[in-house]
Amino acid sequence: MEENEPIDDKDDEDYGEGSDAAQLIEKSKSSLRRYCSAESWKKRLPLLAWASTYKLEYLFYDVFASVVTSLTEIPQALAYAAIAGLPFEYGLYTGVLSSVIYGVLGSAKDVSIGPNVLVSLLVSSFGILHIKDFIRHDPKYIILLTFCSGIIQIILACTRLGAISSFISTSVLVGFGNAAALIISIRQLKFLLGLTFKSTSIFDEIRLVFANIGQTNYWDLIVGVVSLLILILLSKIATDVKQWQLKKDEVELSRWQRSCVWILWIISLSRIVLVVYTMTLITWILDLQGKSGFINIVGNVTSGINIQVPEIGNLHSYQAISVAIIVVPLMPFVLNYTVAKKYGRLNSYKVEDNQEFLALGFCNFLGSFVSAYPVTASNIRSSIMYHADVKTGLSSIITGGIMFIALLFMTPLMEFIPLASLAAVVFISLYPYIRIRVFKKMWNVNKLDLIPTLATFFCSLLVDVVYGIVIGIAVDLVILLLPIARPHFSMTITYSGGNQVTAANPFVTPAYVIQVESSVKYPAGDFLAEYLYDLTSSPDYVRPIILDFTHVSKLDITSVEYLGQALLDFHKVGGKLIFTKLQPLVYVQLTNANLEHMILAGTVEEAMDIVSEDVSSA
Repeated sequence: MEENEPIDDKDDEDYGEGSDAAQLIEKSKSSLRRYCSAESWKKRLPLLAWASTYKLEYLFYDVFASVVTSLTEIPQALAYAAIAGLPFEYGLYTGVLSSVIYGVLGSAKDVSIGPNVLVSLLVSSFGILHIKDFIRHDPKYIILLTFCSGIIQIILACTRLGAISSFISTSVLVGFGNAAALIISIRQLKFLLGLTFKSTSIFDEIRLVFANIGQTNYWDLIVGVVSLLILILLSKIATDVKQWQLKKDEVELSRWQRSCVWILWIISLSRIVLVVYTMTLITWILDLQGKSGFINIVGNVTSGINIQVPEIGNLHSYQAISVAIIVVPLMPFVLNYTVAKKYGRLNSYKVEDNQEFLALGFCNFLGSFVSAYPVTASNIRSSIMYHADVKTGLSSIITGGIMFIALLFMTPLMEFIPLASLAAVVFISLYPYIRIRVFKKMWNVNKLDLIPTLATFFCSLLVDVVYGIVIGIAVDLVILLLPIARPHFSMTITYSGGNQVTAANPFVTPAYVIQVESSVKYPAGDFLAEYLYDLTSSPDYVRPIILDFTHVSKLDITSVEYLGQALLDFHKVGGKLIFTKLQPLVYVQLTNANLEHMILAGTVEEAMDIVSEDVSSA
């Protein structure tokens, strides 16, 4: 190139564009490397994380925890399937694949995924026998609900919208948990008393219990009460043993005392296993002696896995589960995440909400092909995993394997499980969800929290648990949004320089200072504009208005338009509306809006100086 030849600007532009393209390519490569890195895949597949650091000494704890957990899950699965209105074996279907999948994808080693007592009630509206609504006899509707729930949960996880579940507050959970515990307890009374009847509601259930109380099977009553008392006693022992274990470094125990503690620890962890299978052994012996019929038992349980494709093409089926599709993907996740966070804090590991959503989604999606209904964490089984000092997710995988073996070979033995013992198991499982003391805490902390709690509770009892949750969430959202739509204003009268109007100082003018105590979003924009309009419409209006925006962090286009209208209203009556103490973002938003007649001031004092100058000029 010659010395005096002009430089082509286009070459510089091409170079700049090429540089930007190179940076974009480099950023894309860097993002791809991070996505494909070992650490990234360990977060998405927790199996890779614990498998790469697995130690042989972990195996005993994992195997022991899985054996006790799976043997506990078998009677629970049978009982919960009955609560869901499904044949007993569907509870077992639910526990097989979900445990394996969670062992691979779940981020909480202590969590036991499978059938849950509250979720069983939640889906029961779509499985129980309705006298006037025969569409819900078929389990295929719950299987379709499981499939849809899994798809929705996977989508929410992939779009990183796990935080959406935070809109289900503690108030709604408390209302739902207490209502569910009451409903399920009432429904279990007939099994505890050995009664046989069908009801259409819990009120009908109560009526029929009293109507048939004279037909109580005392053998069932004895089995149920004894089972319940033993379970309560062993639960208390489990708590005491845990306290002893926590203090083992402070108190020196003899070898005999340590052996006793260890035996009590095993017994307390296996309490459901010991009680249910002991009662099952008794009924089996009675059957061998030709004395069957004294105690009501489970009866036939179909063996093997029931593999079938959900009927996703039947539009009529979606009508049957329409409301549940809103609630079921979220509520089980909230229950699961609550349990996972609890044990994550106890064992000092982090639980990722989106990863838990993904794990739960795949448990439901794939589980629907083996006739499972929606799953979540079990409080009792997760407690067993924690107290058994489980080490990794391998325990969940082994649990799924044991459940599969049980389905293939152990169903003939399950037939002899007493229904009264299962009722006792259900009563014990409900205990963590009965939270009466929370009502007092709500009363002391924030009485408004009682409104969604009571709405959820009574609507669940009187209508249906699914509708109860929906109504509770709606009421909760109204209470949440009300302060946003109707922010609080505090109004004071101030004078320039703090002086009063006197003959020597006639130009001191009072003004209203209105402090807005929250951000002004579109529902509040109209409310604020109307509030200001009412002031200007007053016959005795003479004072300027100073809007103190100290607590306003953000505006939106709707609220800005309403403020523009308020400025026009003030201009029409010859008044002034001054904005002061603006945060940087709000200042930029208002200046960019270029509103007519807008006056901005840094402080209230500066705003009062503007008012005083106008009065002096007049």
